[in-house]
Amino acid sequence: MLSLTVLEPQHQLRQLARFRWGVIGFIALAMLAAWLLHYPVSSWPLLGLLLVLFAASNVLLPLLPNASQYSMRLYALYALADIVLLCCMLVLTGGVSNGLVALLLLPVAMASVLLPGRLCYLVALIAVLAYSLLMQLGDISALPIAGGWLELQPEHAAGAAHAHHGAGHGSFDQHLLQMWWAFALSAALISWFISAQARQIRKQARVLNQLQQQQLRQEQMLALATFAANAAHDLATPIQTMALIADELETDTAQTEQWQDLKQQLQRCQHLVQQLRRDAGSLRQPQQAEPVLKLTEQTVQRWLASRPDIEAECQFDSKATDFLLAEPQSLAAALLNILDNAADASLARQQPKLSISCQLSEQGCSIRIRDYGEGFSEQRLQELGHLPQLSSQGLGIGQFLANASIERLGGKVVRSNLADGALTCIELPRNSA
Repeated sequence: MLSLTVLEPQHQLRQLARFRWGVIGFIALAMLAAWLLHYPVSSWPLLGLLLVLFAASNVLLPLLPNASQYSMRLYALYALADIVLLCCMLVLTGGVSNGLVALLLLPVAMASVLLPGRLCYLVALIAVLAYSLLMQLGDISALPIAGGWLELQPEHAAGAAHAHHGAGHGSFDQHLLQMWWAFALSAALISWFISAQARQIRKQARVLNQLQQQQLRQEQMLALATFAANAAHDLATPIQTMALIADELETDTAQTEQWQDLKQQLQRCQHLVQQLRRDAGSLRQPQQAEPVLKLTEQTVQRWLASRPDIEAECQFDSKATDFLLAEPQSLAAALLNILDNAADASLARQQPKLSISCQLSEQGCSIRIRDYGEGFSEQRLQELGHLPQLSSQGLGIGQFLANASIERLGGKVVRSNLADGALTCIELPRNSA
């Protein structure tokens, strides 16, 4: 049953139905054995009807529409329904004197696995109250019900009278009280122990899921880094060849201005490839810790020098002492990616400007980059930065790498839409040092 804690809601419902089928099958076998052994039962037709209701509720369980959306309420409802059905069956088969009264602990165990702590304790309390009710009712022959299905067989009536006569003795009352305490203690221990184990399993499953996602991201980053290195290596020769051809064709005076623009773009491509090689080479060397505020300011100034087509309003505010970052290259690379994407978004709306602010506080460093683009759709906000995606605007892979780098430093990236553009916020706590 503890395996149910790490399954998806739809799989939990399927496993719950299988578990309840097992309970129904066991009850059916017990009824068959009682029939063959002539066990005294108050009403076989009513007992059969209760079993049919039990089975019908289980048939209905997988057929409920959108059951996974309200699974917790459904689990609690079924646990209570099981207690009621089992209690009614026990009333017809001898009450607390029936050895199968321990079946009332099964809904408690089920609730402890599937429900949070308070709800499973509530189910356990209801099970104890049901057991108490069975003790108060005693045998069904003592109830003032005349005739019909509930009329006892003669031999059952004699046995019930003998049990009722024995109940007057103090030793039998003490035995019943001890049974009640044993049941209540069992219900409490099951609720506490199983719910604690289920909670621990859920916690470990969440941690394992996070580790698996981190490993997947690391593998994706390694693959992207390999592709980037191969692309830089493959682009170096064609760019150099195009630069030589541009130099040879520069003598054509009719196209001098166009070829000057082409040469500038080729030089920029050469600069980017060389910068990529330098950054890759620097990652092989041990990195020296750098102050976050100083590193951010230098990275922004370096980026502005490479993007003369963008006007940026920069604000650097220090309300606390600076702190060192152990891997400055990761922050710089992530910041450059985010700035490039923000600039492209602003240029798409013919607004070549950005607002950049960096605030240093006692909690850490907060870097805010506001663009004046069209913003993001809700689906885009949920997916951007979490999975590598390709798009015509150049978004996706760079944002994924930026998110992974910042999270690796212990920080986080939060994106939101504004009335005119979008805001990207990088939060770096001081413990990331």
